[in-house]
Amino acid sequence: MENNRFIVVLGNGNDWCETSLIDFNKIPQSKVVNTKFPCSTTRLVNKMLSIHFSERLNRKCYLPFQKIWFHKFVKHIHENRNDEIIIVIYDRNKLANNIPFLKYLRKYYNNCKLVYVFTNIVKISGATNNNFVNKLNMYYDVVYAFDPSDAPKYNFHYHPLLYSKVADEKPVKEKKQVFYVGKAKDRYQMLVNVYERLEKLNVHKNFYIFGVEDDKQVYNDKIKYNNYIPYSECIKNIKESNCLLDIIQGESEGFTIKVCEAVMYDKLLITTNTKVVDAPFYNPDYILVIRDENDITKEFFDNKKVAYSKEGKEVFSVETFVKHIYKDLF
Repeated sequence: MENNRFIVVLGNGNDWCETSLIDFNKIPQSKVVNTKFPCSTTRLVNKMLSIHFSERLNRKCYLPFQKIWFHKFVKHIHENRNDEIIIVIYDRNKLANNIPFLKYLRKYYNNCKLVYVFTNIVKISGATNNNFVNKLNMYYDVVYAFDPSDAPKYNFHYHPLLYSKVADEKPVKEKKQVFYVGKAKDRYQMLVNVYERLEKLNVHKNFYIFGVEDDKQVYNDKIKYNNYIPYSECIKNIKESNCLLDIIQGESEGFTIKVCEAVMYDKLLITTNTKVVDAPFYNPDYILVIRDENDITKEFFDNKKVAYSKEGKEVFSVETFVKHIYKDLF
């Protein structure tokens, strides 16, 4: 990091985002702000901010006087306006698509670069919800697509998700099981099919599926439905599992957080993403690519020591991302 050059990441406010960016603590002159808004607030102020910057309200009619908050925001982001600053803003951050705020950042800081990071396919992103996709290249210096097929389509750059491994605080007793947590979306039937296949193979399972109506829930005595768990508990389940399940949405080619988790925590991975075979971390002993549930075999779960390569893990590292930013910006 060059003298007086700082990196500040404005996350999307989710707990998984906070955890995935932990390794920014290792980067000199950098910090992560993963709060709902980039400032310290009381409950009343937070309520006022939520109303003033409500995406739903502002899509109907832009609420005036938002600028009264901007000075408070920048003081919390980075106080010295003369320093060179790179501000990385995650999709679905409350201010990511706010044009007056982006303009204010350029005006306030004498040397400011803005970087946008998608964490999902563009089609279901916050930028799409806010009709901002075609404006991103106008207001940001670099935009990173999560999905490699989205990058050329929208003239963005590509970079996979960032992910930091949480260090073990105490020994973990690993259970032989397949762990899945996520929303059903368009993959519910496939998740059920995989569950039934694992049942047939007598493989222990631990499934948390969200967004399924009561009358559509099958095996609800075994599958945990609509039971939100914090990301800290997800990590506990990951560490206690020996295999993670990744069923992608539609024709997405981006590596989901489940892929990151499998690689960084050295877990077996079952995935429907065929593009994984081209990745630096791919190892057929550790990763099983399936077209349907019948591709899952008992042999895949045979005792094996899982250890992804250092080069493979660097794909998702914060250090790699920072190098990528420098290359693209400078």
